[in-house]
Amino acid sequence: MTKVLFSNQLPSKIVSRAFLQELANFVLENEKQSQSGSLSVALVGKEEIRKLKREFFGEDRYTDVISFNYGLTEKDSIWGEIVISLPVAEEQARERNIPVKEEVSYLFIHGLLHLLGYEDSDPESKKVMTERAKSLLAEFGKFQARKSLIKKAEKARALAYAPYSRFQVGAAIAGREGEVFTGCNIENASFGLTVCAERVALWKGVSAGVRDFSRIAIISTSSQLCLPCGACRQVLYQFSPGIEVVATRVDGSYQCFSLKELFAFPFTLSSEEE
Repeated sequence: MTKVLFSNQLPSKIVSRAFLQELANFVLENEKQSQSGSLSVALVGKEEIRKLKREFFGEDRYTDVISFNYGLTEKDSIWGEIVISLPVAEEQARERNIPVKEEVSYLFIHGLLHLLGYEDSDPESKKVMTERAKSLLAEFGKFQARKSLIKKAEKARALAYAPYSRFQVGAAIAGREGEVFTGCNIENASFGLTVCAERVALWKGVSAGVRDFSRIAIISTSSQLCLPCGACRQVLYQFSPGIEVVATRVDGSYQCFSLKELFAFPFTLSSEEE
């Protein structure tokens, strides 16, 4: 497994070593690559990266990212290095109107893909590499969003009121604008009045004025995937037919489904269809 060594030469907290480690693991896993040893990552100023560009590539100009592939000669050695110019990344983020962290993440992925054998020396290979980097960044964003929801669902599960079944469930649902609402299952001595965690979370969101949701994470105390019951699937469909369902095991591993996969024939009223 690759260990990320992070050196930030600038007074900035845009990214952390832990974040870059998670991003590196994600890219390597998706590229089906296994690299032992260490990967060195550095954030530097414009003059520092210009010097490297001049010394190693014979070009006297600024750039955003440079990669060096060293290979592996001994256990735990540094097999590659990625150098990112933070000031250049900040300029490019402003031009693209995106967060600096997103631009740095993209440049990190770009640099890592170079180390894994991708090239951008001609238009076709550059297109392939750029599209792959963008795709990985988008998928990593979804990965992080799912993990964040799962953590919130775990916290909600601890509040479950389940004296009869002893089966605690937590759910966290995200609105399209990023709002997150949590819920737990709440049982009742009159069993038919028991409410599932998914509906508690959804109703909290609806009562706050949200009508469209992008993703829901569900976790119980079981080693099996926790999936919504039929009633919850119907209620979720009422507001968000295209919602993603992140069914989670107690250990945090998960599988994603579209609601349409889980609920092929929902009930609708004719007035809703018109």
